[in-house]
Amino acid sequence: MGFDLYSLSDESYFRWNMWGFPPIRFLGELYGWEPMGTIVQIEGEEEEGCWYETNDGQIVCKEDAKNWAKALEKAIPDIPIVAKEDTTQFLNDEYMKRRSAIWRKEKDAIMKEFDTEDSVEYIKDFIVFLRKGAFRIY
Repeated sequence: MGFDLYSLSDESYFRWNMWGFPPIRFLGELYGWEPMGTIVQIEGEEEEGCWYETNDGQIVCKEDAKNWAKALEKAIPDIPIVAKEDTTQFLNDEYMKRRSAIWRKEKDAIMKEFDTEDSVEYIKDFIVFLRKGAFRIY
């Protein structure tokens, strides 16, 4: 399962896989982003919720997206770059321990997810996407 993000202001698109989307959310939270919740349409009615964890077409509003971008901009200087490119990660016990630490929102584990030049560039691209405003998560 991935997270396909579609801008409501233009036809831009951004994608996170199931391993990358939670850490980027948590990184934003570590640097001051307070998620406002999403808007979902159920049977033609809009309802507010906090469904960042699913990909059901919910809407992240403009203000929330811009606040997320601001938080990620603050985070970038603190990310320790250890390599130019991503290296292959295997789904072993060590990796799963790190995933658990990410879900506990442990800063070191979250930072390790983004510790390559490629990852930081991807975050910068995501910030550009977020600055465009509201988007849907599919």
